[in-house]
Amino acid sequence: MKKAITITISIIALCLVAACSGDEPAVERMYIEPAQLTDEEQDIAELLGLNSDYLIYDFVLDGTAQSIQFNTYELENGEWARKTGGGGQAFSDGSGRIALEFDRLPDGLRIALQSENSGGSTTYSGDGIDDDGMGSATSTLADRSDIAYEQEIPLVIQIITSKNEIRSYDVSYFEHPEEYTEYEHVYAVTVRFSQKTVSELSEF
Repeated sequence: MKKAITITISIIALCLVAACSGDEPAVERMYIEPAQLTDEEQDIAELLGLNSDYLIYDFVLDGTAQSIQFNTYELENGEWARKTGGGGQAFSDGSGRIALEFDRLPDGLRIALQSENSGGSTTYSGDGIDDDGMGSATSTLADRSDIAYEQEIPLVIQIITSKNEIRSYDVSYFEHPEEYTEYEHVYAVTVRFSQKTVSELSEF
């Protein structure tokens, strides 16, 4: 997939992905987890016409982060080949919210990030695939997961295949791409929190 549209601050991001400000207690554990939307946030999502093909995650850091990086991958010859990402953006807040909106990943993906001092969204347009008659299975990060700096955290893995049966794996199987080689098309989306600056991260 190719990055098509530059980062912009969007109304959806500001409405759906707003984070709390103010003093926060010291963090003993860094984590990311599916967001629990309030009734008001859920109403806004429905008003904006967002369907079930969006994911929202809350995360908490220890305040020493310098950047955040989103990557998308396609499985090629049993290994993950990065399609977008590799750079990153400056991020130093102690918490925030991530929103992902997509249907089939080869067709494109929108990522929004919002925190006390940061906000914006990026849209990636894909080249698409000839998937007529193919089924799909999508696994997402469903539980709280610990964050370790410099470590990629898989948020989505999507399989698109002509096979009658699709074995859907937990996103932790991102570390075992060999498990997916029987399928024609497999994609992944990850996030990495880093104590490196953007310039250092681009070399990581």
